[in-house]
Amino acid sequence: SPLMAENLSFLQSKSAAYMWETQGKISFADENFAREIMQLFSTGLYLLNLDGTQKLDDYGQPIPVYSNDEIMSFSRVWTGFDYQQARGNVEETSWSGNRHDPMRIQSAWRDKFPKTDLTGGYIGDGYPLCIDLPDKMFLRKGARYRLLGSSSSPELMEDHSYFKKDPNIKRFVLDSNSGLKARLCNASNGECQYEMSVTLDTNIDCVGKECIADTVRVVDVGGIYYEYARPPCVEQAFYNNAMKVIYRERWADSSCANPLLPYASEACCSVANLRAQRYPNYLYDQERVLFSTANSRCEEIGMTSCDFNDIGGIETHQKGYHWSTDHCRILLKVNSVGQVAIVYEPEDYAYLHPHIRDDNRNFFKVYWRGDYPKNDNDVTTGNNCGGGICEALVTGGCLCDTVISETLVFSRMPENKEEVLANLNIGAYDPSAFDEGTYTEQEANGVKAYFTSFGIFDRDTVFEVTDEFGRIQRFKNTKESVRIKGAPEYSFRNAPSFMSLLNTEASVRDAEYETEAALDHYLHHDNTAPFVAIRLIQRFTTSNPSPRYVKEVATAFRNGKYGQFGTGAYGDLAATIAAVLLEPEARSVTLDADPFRGGLREPILRVMAVLRSMEVEKSEGYPVLRLEGMSDKIGQMAHSFPTVFSFFLPEYRPDGRPGEATLVGPETMIMDMPKMVGMLNGLFSLIKYGLSNCDGGFGAGRGCTEGDYSSAAGRLTLSISYSEANDDAQAEAVVSKLSTLLTSGRLSDSTKDIIKNAYKEMLPDSDAALRMAQQLILTSPEFHSTNTVKMSGESRGEPELPQPSGSP
Repeated sequence: SPLMAENLSFLQSKSAAYMWETQGKISFADENFAREIMQLFSTGLYLLNLDGTQKLDDYGQPIPVYSNDEIMSFSRVWTGFDYQQARGNVEETSWSGNRHDPMRIQSAWRDKFPKTDLTGGYIGDGYPLCIDLPDKMFLRKGARYRLLGSSSSPELMEDHSYFKKDPNIKRFVLDSNSGLKARLCNASNGECQYEMSVTLDTNIDCVGKECIADTVRVVDVGGIYYEYARPPCVEQAFYNNAMKVIYRERWADSSCANPLLPYASEACCSVANLRAQRYPNYLYDQERVLFSTANSRCEEIGMTSCDFNDIGGIETHQKGYHWSTDHCRILLKVNSVGQVAIVYEPEDYAYLHPHIRDDNRNFFKVYWRGDYPKNDNDVTTGNNCGGGICEALVTGGCLCDTVISETLVFSRMPENKEEVLANLNIGAYDPSAFDEGTYTEQEANGVKAYFTSFGIFDRDTVFEVTDEFGRIQRFKNTKESVRIKGAPEYSFRNAPSFMSLLNTEASVRDAEYETEAALDHYLHHDNTAPFVAIRLIQRFTTSNPSPRYVKEVATAFRNGKYGQFGTGAYGDLAATIAAVLLEPEARSVTLDADPFRGGLREPILRVMAVLRSMEVEKSEGYPVLRLEGMSDKIGQMAHSFPTVFSFFLPEYRPDGRPGEATLVGPETMIMDMPKMVGMLNGLFSLIKYGLSNCDGGFGAGRGCTEGDYSSAAGRLTLSISYSEANDDAQAEAVVSKLSTLLTSGRLSDSTKDIIKNAYKEMLPDSDAALRMAQQLILTSPEFHSTNTVKMSGESRGEPELPQPSGSP
């Protein structure tokens, strides 16, 4: 939401790497939204049991859900968000940004580095590695295509802007007999019926050039274009055998890339000539291929891959990153608190982007297994940067070479799904998307195992389980560790990331996947169900629910079912709201009599209750009813919250007996004396003069004669026919009806008697009598609260006057 981004200041938030590279500024991503989305909207501040009670540590203190480390990490998820382009069908008097449409992501602003989560892992745990996706994933089950229409420019990835102007740009045109083309065309009666989004539900055999493509970006389906969106996957921050890629020409920038990913084009050289050329039959401009494919293509034309100077035969905008034959070292820089930054060191380069240079400050948290290299100049407990294995930097920290090791986890069938979930982190793609016969299946103990060699547990074995939230989770039977070269005792788990460190591959697509993964992490946190349960109960029934009540609602949220309500899916709000409203604690007449049950009605809801139940109608000449100055008069107005914390805090404890009893009363936070007087003044004015500004009224009309609504913007039209036969019966009927409409029938007998007597005194002027009864009911505690009021029968004592101190 653009409004949310404005209020919580993550609109146009940019990564530290972007700010350093483009503006030379040392900065951090804005932390505001990262904090508030947890505190206010998902997990809350402290760990909760399912019944909403706080979990306590060994010292009896509540345990925080997150620390500043997690806030800093999640703040990097919320970089890159910007307004959509302005709509042509919306008039803006002063355009500050498109507030109507969901925001878009600017991939260049997005933080590219791994991000830790709230449970000791990473955002990206459980997702497959991109290097493990099936060959030719664009033809496999689960591949997704987005309709672009007549435009060939991708929206989730980025091409050079000149691609739109160059009529000779080469695109990937599907063959006429392509199964993929047939699926995207979706022909009916010989005419293509293009769908907005197409996800392949089965594998498709390759045809023609599809068989030699490593991946595609945009495909041409007879003049209509679809963009291929690779399924969500992650890259490990550190990997072995990195190769150097060069952007366009040697004197431009170089970087490191994983040779197992299609991230660059081929560059083919003849002997003693470093002016390279593309493979003449390349499939589309700026095609991405694997390093092995690049080598094969060069060999096919009698050339070799090379560490080139330039690419000839194509325009500048047709060039991207190209594979070279040089290798890369991936180093890590460790700061004083154990956070690491990634440093690339290619062989023989002219320029590196600042986010991968040795002076970069893009540190992120990792989970060291024990100690880590420390610079003696940084901390008193330094260890000479791992006993001299790493380089001690004069700017602080240690620069270390790395080695990646992979370890088998299970050599047997896991005993249960919990063992799988506790020990595996690297996800795996759906085995059914691979070629038939790739995997064989075995099931035991609630766990499915997929083997590439039947019955043999190796690193390619995939385990499939259904977790407590009903999600199917697949994991690869391996763990990856990053070790310090020469000092393997210093190690940590390799960190996954959705975003590539190669600028051209850090796409909107992957930023969206990362955002979804972060939201999914919030949603499935153990705290979310009881936290949401408490908030919903407070808004619908009572401010102080019992642990049993909270547990039932939280269980309905987790199970997605409450009686006959809900689909059984985690987070089903139909089931959750049914539990809120239908639990015995919400419907118990006995509990209604407890003065500490229920809660105060929100001020604006009290006003709306009067307007609706008393049948307000606008006057002629007023197209809409407007309530004026409500924030000042009653402390609340729809869509006008004063801060990001809304109008009041859910945990607010009022003064007096409720607060002393540790009960909360959120709505009392905005009920000071001026607001309470303003509420009654406005409601009385509404009854007597209609919607006007008379005597503190809520409207703009100016007529101030009671019962004369000719100058009001609107009026209450509820009328009750008057019978002269029996004043007592008439009073009973009127007060009972008003009690039902305004207090849900909770008006006490003693209060009813007072109002009936006042009503009868105004007869035979039944309109004036009705106005008197309405005003008196609006002063009753039953109207302002949602529980049954029990009168003490005692008069309120006189307040003690303050005694002068005798000093100014």
